[in-house]
Amino acid sequence: MTETLVIRLRSTEDAPASWLIIDGNGARSGSVVNGPISDALVLAQGRRTIVILPAAEVTLAEPDLPPVRGTARIAQAVPFALEEQLASDLENLHFAVGARNPAASATPVAIVSRSMLDRWQATWDAAGIHPDAAYAESSLIPAAPNATVLVLDEGTLHVKRPGAVAYALDALSLATALELTLAPSSSETGEHVTFYVGTADYESNKEVVEGLRERTATLQVKLLPDGILPLLAAQLPTARAVNLLQGAYAPPSSFGSQLRQWRLPAALAAATLLVFFGAQGLKLWQLHQAEKRLNAEIAQTFESILPGQPMVDPRAQVQGVLARAGGGAGALLPAVSLLAQAVAQAPATRIEGMNYRGGVLELRVVAPTIETLDGIRQTLSSRGATVELQSTNPRDQQVEGRLHVRLGAA
Repeated sequence: MTETLVIRLRSTEDAPASWLIIDGNGARSGSVVNGPISDALVLAQGRRTIVILPAAEVTLAEPDLPPVRGTARIAQAVPFALEEQLASDLENLHFAVGARNPAASATPVAIVSRSMLDRWQATWDAAGIHPDAAYAESSLIPAAPNATVLVLDEGTLHVKRPGAVAYALDALSLATALELTLAPSSSETGEHVTFYVGTADYESNKEVVEGLRERTATLQVKLLPDGILPLLAAQLPTARAVNLLQGAYAPPSSFGSQLRQWRLPAALAAATLLVFFGAQGLKLWQLHQAEKRLNAEIAQTFESILPGQPMVDPRAQVQGVLARAGGGAGALLPAVSLLAQAVAQAPATRIEGMNYRGGVLELRVVAPTIETLDGIRQTLSSRGATVELQSTNPRDQQVEGRLHVRLGAA
């Protein structure tokens, strides 16, 4: 099952990052690690990488947009639909658009300062990490069908109501943040609340948290011993969060992640091609060597027939000599051609004498063994010549043989 490295960044530059690994179902593998983001590089190799960004720096919205076809047109319409709700100039903001619900006109949008996103991007680029997506913390707060979900973490209170966009409040004063978030204590009907809180934060605010039981219909308190990151990471497989890495911030292409998946098959394919071309190269080299040996035998045969003459076009030169001599070309040339081919297949063999008369080619051949001479005889015979091995004599650890070659039946 494919694993994902989930990295959480903070608003301040000197704050450490946190990361963990999850499987395709959002289940964590191992513990949460804190430290410089560069330390997570080794874990990013071969894994999908997701970055989670501080909720305080990212605004989530769901503006109602007129029916517009095409992602590019929707992206152009979003800034103007939200212009009156934003304090910053539009050109200083980055707008990321999520998938619109076909049954509604609301379009999920995530907005962040370009300078802030540039800083985060420079941070992960410097660490050699190239994330596949980046989400705001608020977009990964779990939802409950009939309850308000509160998540307290590092001085921030995340709020998620059923069917509403999640948002975050400064919770340095938790009591004040809860007063702004929940219905007044005098209300006759309180809300159902699920409250996620880290162990340290719970101990520091236990009285305020438990005091909510008096002003809520029900209260479930769930402790987060390892902080908020495991909770957020567990939502990734099912959350409809907006990926901030769009437009100018989008990864160069998806090819890089695909390449990691296809790295091994590609390497095997490359190795197969290398072996194939290597075999072809070896075959060509062997053919080239055989051609060189054949050319050498042709040159030797030519020198035997026309000693001292430069070899330009052997066939034409021999034909000319035979024509001037009154014929014989019809039998000699095929015999010489066959002889050159046979000798090329017998290494360390040389022709020391050749005489042609009466349709018979008489040869004096020096070979390493009698078997080599017999191999030449058999090769010529298999190609239609009548060959007689007249004699063999030992000579300097070699064998000198005399052969008579006639084309066709004797």
